[in-house]
Amino acid sequence: MTSARSPIPDTRLLLVDDDPDIHNLVVGILQSRNLQLVSAMNGAEAVACVRREPPDLILLDYEMPGTNGLEVLAQLHKVGIPASTPVVFITGNDNHKVLTACFQAGAADYIRKPFCAPELRARVRSLLDRKYLLSRLEQLALHDNLTGLPNRESIRNRIQEAIHRSLDQNSALLFLDFDRFKLVNDSLGHDVGDQLLKKIADRLRRSLRDGDRVESASNLTSAARLGGDEFVVLLDNLPDPVDVLKVADRLLATLAAPYQLEGHQVYSTASIGIVSGFAAYAAPDEVLRDADTAMYEAKAAGKGRYVVFDATMHSNAEQRLRIESDLRNAIADEQFFLAYQPIVALNSGRTVAFEALIRWNHPERGPILPGDFLPIAEETGLIVPMGAWALDRACRDFAAWRRTYGSLAPSHIHVNLARKQLVPRELIETVQASLARHDVAPECLHLEVTESEIMQNPKVARAILCELRQLGIKIDMDDFGTGHSSLACLQELPIDVLKIDRSFVHNMERTRSFAALVNAVTTLAQNLGIAAVAEGIETAEQLAMLQSMDCEFGQGYYFSRPIPAADVGEFLRRSMSGQRCHQSFQGSAEPFAATSAISHS
Repeated sequence: MTSARSPIPDTRLLLVDDDPDIHNLVVGILQSRNLQLVSAMNGAEAVACVRREPPDLILLDYEMPGTNGLEVLAQLHKVGIPASTPVVFITGNDNHKVLTACFQAGAADYIRKPFCAPELRARVRSLLDRKYLLSRLEQLALHDNLTGLPNRESIRNRIQEAIHRSLDQNSALLFLDFDRFKLVNDSLGHDVGDQLLKKIADRLRRSLRDGDRVESASNLTSAARLGGDEFVVLLDNLPDPVDVLKVADRLLATLAAPYQLEGHQVYSTASIGIVSGFAAYAAPDEVLRDADTAMYEAKAAGKGRYVVFDATMHSNAEQRLRIESDLRNAIADEQFFLAYQPIVALNSGRTVAFEALIRWNHPERGPILPGDFLPIAEETGLIVPMGAWALDRACRDFAAWRRTYGSLAPSHIHVNLARKQLVPRELIETVQASLARHDVAPECLHLEVTESEIMQNPKVARAILCELRQLGIKIDMDDFGTGHSSLACLQELPIDVLKIDRSFVHNMERTRSFAALVNAVTTLAQNLGIAAVAEGIETAEQLAMLQSMDCEFGQGYYFSRPIPAADVGEFLRRSMSGQRCHQSFQGSAEPFAATSAISHS
């Protein structure tokens, strides 16, 4: 064999034969700098050689004094030669029963005595090439091509092994997801994204101590790439379960450092979910599931941190899945309804508009808090059909009020938009269809978008909002003060109303700084020719302070909790008679009185 044809360096071949001349002959034929020939004269010597170091290929004589090759092979299997090790029987017997017995015992091939050099070289080379190819295929099947780390299937096997040892040792799994990877991919391209993944894998290898068993890709490791920007690290045989937190802290610090990628300095912190201890688990997918759940908790808590899984997270995740499933039927089954909170002119007390707030009355579980289902609807995209339904129902109710209550009816209806609804063609068509269906003038409709949603992509938001504005629709920036918009941005965006976030109004009485901020926002709105609506007014003192600042409009529990459409007429009549209505309607059909009014965006 020449080195050019031998893909496996330092190949170890074991020859088991009682004839020294055969050993000398094979050495002469297979001389190669890449081949190490180990000789055994009998079965006992063969077993000893295998125990010291398993060979890559075995040449085994079929007929030996006092035994035969089949019995020797059985002994070698008992000491644990890998099933992938090819065995070639050397025999002068061409009896078909003998050859059949050899193959049934696990032989890969046979060669007859006396053999010639070319035949022996060809058979050995063929088997070693085949073994190398199978080894490479296994490597590709169990490793990530991009980073060289083990893949999902490989780490699942390792986790299963750790589960089996869980009564005797401490193990932990860290699930890592990188917080800005999608932004890197979208802005700098997938090639740069791939470079980032490679550098992340390199940092994992360098950061983890030897005891963490993260080694080079050519060895068994306990770090893996699951796909995309998701990695896991398996820690075995920890002296103390608390040690996993030390590793997590070290990883957070190492991975938070900037990456240099094609002239760009990129930051991509990690969010880490941790499962500590595997005794309660039966399968690796259960461990991965819970570590993934904890990772999402870390993201929700602010990213760039770790969270250790506990059982309540699993029950919360199951509840989220149930809610998601039920949400898909809720629209068709008419389980949603709208509650309306009045928007009041603070100088006169007149109700000028209502804000539509989506609510869910589950047929089995009863009222579900908006904070429990709206984030799930946003995450799954179900918020889009829900939002379209809410817009159409609000337009229908508003038109009915105008017909029924005449001059008492509000002049405007406010409907919230979610970020995923801000798709130009679909949104414009949806809005126009609802307005036309219920004969509502465009200038009567206010669409509310939160400041944070606008600032996620101001350029796209501006284009969509400008198109809506051209139709005559009013645009409100909701929760103003909670995002990061600038004065220049306010001047560029087609904003008609600034809605001052309830947190500022709530804190006005406590600290002067919040009162000053509200006053500044009100003055800013006046200077820009924009109306200001203060949200979350709950006390007469807050109302008086806002009136002193010349804030035009407000809403909150001081005036009324959100009420069902059926109660709007009575509210309007009481409002016109000068009665403050929040006490009359407290505990009305609004089932969420214990929470602040939450919009569907």
